[in-house]
Amino acid sequence: MNEDQMMKAAYFTHTGDINQIQVGQLPVPAIGPTDVLVKIQEAAVDRVDAYVRSGAFQTPSNSQQIIGRDAWGTVVKTGTQVHAFHVGDRVWTNSMGYGGRQGITGQFAAIPETRLFPMPISDPSGWLALVHPGATAAIIVTQLLKLKPEQTLLIEGGAGHVGRLLIQCAKIAGLRVMATANPRDFSALTALGAEVIDYAEGWEQQLSQPVDAIVDTSGQVPLQLNLDQLAVGGQIILIAASPKPAATFNLPQFYMAEQRLRGFVISHASLESLTQADEWLLAHADVLQAPAFKRLSLSEAASAHQMVMDPQVKTRLLISLP
Repeated sequence: MNEDQMMKAAYFTHTGDINQIQVGQLPVPAIGPTDVLVKIQEAAVDRVDAYVRSGAFQTPSNSQQIIGRDAWGTVVKTGTQVHAFHVGDRVWTNSMGYGGRQGITGQFAAIPETRLFPMPISDPSGWLALVHPGATAAIIVTQLLKLKPEQTLLIEGGAGHVGRLLIQCAKIAGLRVMATANPRDFSALTALGAEVIDYAEGWEQQLSQPVDAIVDTSGQVPLQLNLDQLAVGGQIILIAASPKPAATFNLPQFYMAEQRLRGFVISHASLESLTQADEWLLAHADVLQAPAFKRLSLSEAASAHQMVMDPQVKTRLLISLP
């Protein structure tokens, strides 16, 4: 593979709407001594990709910033100091395309060895569809909550991509899992091991006792209503925001009950934290269920960014590279 060759890629030169995305020819990236050149087979489309492209998530970028952070492919060349991977290996990554790192929605990508992992299963597309919501869920369950087996976790918005992976990760960790959802999703969530609650108004009346933790994936529940459902020492993790930016809560009740509240954005996770989560996912790859996904072509990259922000689009989106 000559690195002076050209490749097809989807990229932007200025942040803005989806029309900023161009599909064209860029040089095949050169690799350093600790990098791996990967022939990309598929790239996932995540909401954070749209936030980076629009400028809503402000992060250092390149003059021609290739979109995307998650992909799988095949190793075609390794740097002189790379030892974990060899030409022909199938690999995946889920932390490119932000923080000054080039994206992966191109025919080739130069990826640091530390941000690559071996493909664990025979269905790489399913694994790629899983890794972004899966890493989010794994960090929350195994690093942030610090719950003990048999403690209770309530997941608000259990039918979403992250919600379903939260259920699976929490069950693996031995937690009692409850999830709010639309009744049409009850059977699927019950099959994953969750006790389901209709998310309609008054849902809290279906709780028989306070819960140890809540993860709000929906951004639709008033903060005080959630705090009222927590046991002493309970905690809330927010991974979505309400359209209304202001929230009020009972401060004396909050501190006397020793409750905790924090937000979480996976793009702020350290490499150590992300690596730990990815290794945990790999250790449980045989039992994790991938979400449904849809394949799109590289020419549909802009449409994919529009689709990923549409709440009516329920499937994960993967772009196939030529």
